[in-house]
Amino acid sequence: MQVIRTTAELDGKIEECNRAEAISDDAMRAVFGSFRMDPPVGLPPDPFSEAYRQAQLALYRDVAGRDYAVTNEVTAFDVEAALRRPFPFYTGSAVTTGEQLMAIGFLLRAMALPPGSRVVEFGPGWGNTTLALAKLGHQVTAVDIEPHFCELIRRRAAQEGVEVEVVQDDFLWAERCGRRFDAALFYECFHHCADHLRLLRALGEALAPEGRIFFAGEPITPDFPMPWGLRLDGNSLWAIRKNGWLELGFREDYFARALAETGWHGLRRGCADPDWMTVWEARRRDQPVFRATGGDPRLQTQAGRREGDLILLEGRAGTGLYGPYITLPAGTYLARLRFRGGFAAGRARMDVACRTGSHLLAERQVDLGAIGAEGLSFDLPFGADREMETLEVRLFCEQGFQAAIEHVEILPR
Repeated sequence: MQVIRTTAELDGKIEECNRAEAISDDAMRAVFGSFRMDPPVGLPPDPFSEAYRQAQLALYRDVAGRDYAVTNEVTAFDVEAALRRPFPFYTGSAVTTGEQLMAIGFLLRAMALPPGSRVVEFGPGWGNTTLALAKLGHQVTAVDIEPHFCELIRRRAAQEGVEVEVVQDDFLWAERCGRRFDAALFYECFHHCADHLRLLRALGEALAPEGRIFFAGEPITPDFPMPWGLRLDGNSLWAIRKNGWLELGFREDYFARALAETGWHGLRRGCADPDWMTVWEARRRDQPVFRATGGDPRLQTQAGRREGDLILLEGRAGTGLYGPYITLPAGTYLARLRFRGGFAAGRARMDVACRTGSHLLAERQVDLGAIGAEGLSFDLPFGADREMETLEVRLFCEQGFQAAIEHVEILPR
């Protein structure tokens, strides 16, 4: 792989990308993988400081050959042609198109929004996810700085017979909108924000108390070479130098801390294929990071049976509860089992484990006796100093254990 050290070398690779693009989208992406730049040295030590942010903007200036402004994100294209054949179909690439469709499907499943939710999507671009959300019956507001994309989304929505509110503005519209949404979505666009900490704080005012933020397809990785900053792979260098776009990346530990510093708690939902489609979900720190009824398919039982929103345990010995197999960042949490009121009796063992059950984090005994009409909750604190993958809350029932599991919650501590 060629390590680019001068702008002249970079311009040579940009020309090579342009020639490959004339052949096919796949050919251009093959060239992207043939060059990079080394990460900068001597950055300010505090990634939350203004000095650090200015250092990244100076690096952008060196690569792009211009100062950054949100107007750099404007992209000219033929709206009429895009109506007939929008991205990813116009690329002609089965790989690009297949990954895009799989990614949208994974995102919609991860969001799992209640019908009729109020959703604001920032930087929707071609509007593929926007239209999918609108077709699901959600109230969608699309915010994009690019006037061509705004026109395209309006016209695509009209073609599909769905309503989408389109706002031409930048990300910090969140500070000025004076409204509350149930969810905010960034799909491959949060990394274009020049002041992501300010934006995360602004979203606190733009979301309802139980509102959530979703970050999909964002370059948030455990091995990014700095806490956050300009991405220097071939694809990003091409986008910065040729188009003037801001292409940032984030290391996972920094991103989790940035969420915490701005009032959010992050939950990572990994995707195996494509692996870059990992979705981060953020909730307010005073809200559960996971909450589900016994009827939620992410919760399973072997010794019980599901009835509506309950898991009924009727005296059989065995595993009464397991799941939801989520990934939590390092930290301390509280797992809570809520049992419905009424008669219940028997003994069981509750625990929390990760890495597909191979690593036990905490456990306790559960002795129900008779539950009053108000029901009963059992709490189990747990935590770890590293990420907890495929985490599950489990309940192992002794013979004769009888109860109805109403809710499972995981809360930050």
